[in-house]
Formats: sequence, structure tokens, C-alpha cells
Amino acid sequence: MKRLLWALFTVVFFSQFLCAAENTYVYKETTGKTSIISEWRVVSQDGGFLATAESPNEYHRVLCNQGFATISWEYINTEAKTEILAKREGNRILVNGKLKDKQVGEVYEIDDLPWFELVEVSLSRFVQTEEEKVEFWILRPTDLKLFKMVAIKEKTEIIKENGKDVEAVQIKVTVPGLASLFWSVKYWFRKSDGVYIRYEGIRGGPGTPKTIVELIK
Repeated sequence: MKRLLWALFTVVFFSQFLCAAENTYVYKETTGKTSIISEWRVVSQDGGFLATAESPNEYHRVLCNQGFATISWEYINTEAKTEILAKREGNRILVNGKLKDKQVGEVYEIDDLPWFELVEVSLSRFVQTEEEKVEFWILRPTDLKLFKMVAIKEKTEIIKENGKDVEAVQIKVTVPGLASLFWSVKYWFRKSDGVYIRYEGIRGGPGTPKTIVELIK
């Protein structure tokens, strides 16, 4: 009987631990008059995190280290006929797969800066540090162009999250140098735990409506 009770306790305990190690977030993304819903999951693992983001036609699977820097990235876009697998080896990012129905195989040379493929996840650790800015690399999914970016803490303010007032850190993400005068986007993260709760910016060429993303669940 004692062994049975201990076994049941062990199952319950580890089930609770596993549940606590996984967090799910639902976002509403609105561009002009079009809205889509996406679901994000972040699972803590030994030595890092596994993050997934899924929306209509699109899927990201990113393995991160303890600092939330990207180690590998799997990306699928059924509408664009794109299936990409990328991984970091030292100061190189190796990319293979299919981009717009064409085979690709690329090797990108980078430096020691981190690779943040899902900025919304990777910046959560930065939010809770004393650092004012962080530079990083990112691959643009639409064409696999590599960019060096910079995230800058702008201010802490109270914003609405599902109708409630929440203290959030506003971060501007742009490109280093003079080009930052012409393009930037903004993210908001909860100050208490670093969770991504809002985005505002242009995701397209000239004339593209602003996109707003909000955490809804």
C-alpha cells in the first residue's frame, strides 16, 4: 500500500512539475482589417528552452540555450512552400531546406553575438537584466537574409493586458547606425516575468498597414 501511495505521489508530483515547466500563450495579430490567432509554447528543458509558434500556414520551432539565444530553428510556411532547418555551429549559421519551393543550402558567417530567431521569446531574458541594449543576429523568414539588429530599452510604463493594467518594459528593435532613423518596431514585455505582451510595427513594404499583436490568453 505504501509503495502504491508513493508511486501515485511521484506521478502527481512530476506531472505538476512538467505542467509548470510549460507555458502557453495565445496572441491576436491584426494588420489593417485582417486578424489571425497564433499559439506559442515555451517549455523549459535541461540547459535551455524549446519554443514553438503556430499560426495559419506558419510554424516555428526554436531550440534556445539558457540565455534564450537560438541554437536551432525549424520554419514551415505552407502557403509560401517554405521548409527551413537552420542551426548554429560556432560562429556560423547553417541553413538547408526549401525556400519558395526552391532548394537552398547556405552558410552564414557571424560573430559572437547571439542569434535571436524568435525575438519575442529571446528578449524575455534581456528585459529582466540591467542591460540597456543588446545586439543580435536574425534571419528574415521570407528571403533568409541575415541582419544584425539592436534592441533598446526605452521606458517602463503601464499598459492594458486583457483589460488590466500591467507594468511593461517597452523595447525598440531596429538596425544599428543611421538606418535606425528610417525603420524600427516596438515590443512590450511584462516587467514581472519578461513575458511578451504586445507588438507594434510594419511587417512589409511601403504602404503596408501597421501590425499590432496582443496577448489575449
